[in-house]
Amino acid sequence: MHQNTRRNFLRQSSLALGGAALFAHPRVRRVLGSSAPAESTHVRTAFSWIPAAEWGSWYLAEANGDFSANGIDSELLHGGPNTPAVSQIMAGGGAEIGLAADELELINSNAEGSDYVIMAASYQRSPFGYCWLAETPISEPADLVGKRIGGVQGDQIRIDAVFKINGLDADYEFVPMSFDPQPLLDGEMDLMTCYVTNQPVSMRMQGHDVTAVTFSDFGLTTYGDVIFASKKWLDDNRDTAVRYMRGLIAGAEALVADPESMIPIMMDNYGADAELDEEFETAANLEFIKLMQNDFTDANGLLAIDLDFVRDSVFPAYEAAGTADMPEIDELYDVTIAQDARA
Repeated sequence: MHQNTRRNFLRQSSLALGGAALFAHPRVRRVLGSSAPAESTHVRTAFSWIPAAEWGSWYLAEANGDFSANGIDSELLHGGPNTPAVSQIMAGGGAEIGLAADELELINSNAEGSDYVIMAASYQRSPFGYCWLAETPISEPADLVGKRIGGVQGDQIRIDAVFKINGLDADYEFVPMSFDPQPLLDGEMDLMTCYVTNQPVSMRMQGHDVTAVTFSDFGLTTYGDVIFASKKWLDDNRDTAVRYMRGLIAGAEALVADPESMIPIMMDNYGADAELDEEFETAANLEFIKLMQNDFTDANGLLAIDLDFVRDSVFPAYEAAGTADMPEIDELYDVTIAQDARA
């Protein structure tokens, strides 16, 4: 699935991004308070979408000086609806560190010859999932059978996976659509794929009673916005990766401690030219923060990955969904970088 055709479309559909390149949004630095070590390492981070609350940890890590205090000269590169997948940008040397919606993009890339390694995860569950009007009788995966499911072309991979993981025949009608949920409100489908931090937020702000679940809630258990780099880069720059993660973790902690602190920074700097809706971004930010925390992060810190959970739930879910060429867990993940950053 193309990871860039997603989220925030409804509130940002007025953007005429057209064929915008990954570097269409200028680099923004607003480092406050801390002085960097004598030598700083330039690190580019590639996002799959335009400025949004989704990247709040990075915005605060820059604005609060957490990156610079750890010797990281940070450059944040935003994408758009017509940019390549971040894994492709990384393969072309366009960034040192990237974010993928979940592990599947990297599993597939590595099966084709890449060497990506996941260091951490922004979200303990991917925001990707389903939403429907509350009056629609859906409460469990079995209720999806026979339904009309709207989604962007490519979403069928995960829709089918949810059916297969739950031992159900993939008996549904796929209704192609854009990101605008209006067809759902008009009754053209029973439910739609979404980011639970996006379309449901917009519809609730408009007064609609909407139910939303992540794919993880329905059995396709995945992390969200996984943070990765190539194995070669990590082997050559492990100290840089540790310092980067130390700054990013500080940004994540600041975001959770004071969610509203990120909003003016995003609106005035990173999203100044993106025509963001502040009310929407404020509401979406709270939904993203809910996905950042669970019992494991309470014990091990924000952005942490639980390899037992990967072994017992994430990989079995992908395997049950028919994903071939599954890698070894210790080849795809290196959680020691974030662990060293916290030491």
